[in-house]
Amino acid sequence: MKSQPLRLIVLLSFLILTSTSLLAQDQKLKIHALSLGAGIATADTDNAKSGLGINLDFSTLVNDHIISLYLNSGLNLTDNGPNGDFYEFNLTYGRKWLLDPKLVLEGHVGIGLFVYDVETGPNPFFANIPDNTVGFPLRAKLLYYPSEKFGLGINPNANFNSIANTYTFNVVLQYNFN
Repeated sequence: MKSQPLRLIVLLSFLILTSTSLLAQDQKLKIHALSLGAGIATADTDNAKSGLGINLDFSTLVNDHIISLYLNSGLNLTDNGPNGDFYEFNLTYGRKWLLDPKLVLEGHVGIGLFVYDVETGPNPFFANIPDNTVGFPLRAKLLYYPSEKFGLGINPNANFNSIANTYTFNVVLQYNFN
């Protein structure tokens, strides 16, 4: 059962790398940014509570369009019951707007693999049964750039799917390559 999400992750990664490679052959593909964030996460379940949210975002620019490989997770999300974690592996499309010379707003939508993992017994190594589905991420980043390369900001995220809609709110650090 655990190998099915792994196969989907490998397939999604292959599709992302292939599509990025094809775009690079047709147009100038620029590496845009790498961002890392941490904050709070929650899920729409009966026994959900807030847990730790972590995300990683690697993006490229194709003209003015942002294409991102976006990874997001929420850990320890249940109360009065077994632990629940979620993992997202997404491909997103976004745009950015300059609000001020040092303030940038990005908006992204996409599609990806959503995995929800809940402990079903006392031994977490053998009793977890992950469930996975297609997810539709919606996210924003509001970044302040104290320097040309480094930005610090907030990153609210939502993932709409058939298992449990999830929400994270992270503080992010972004490094721009160009």
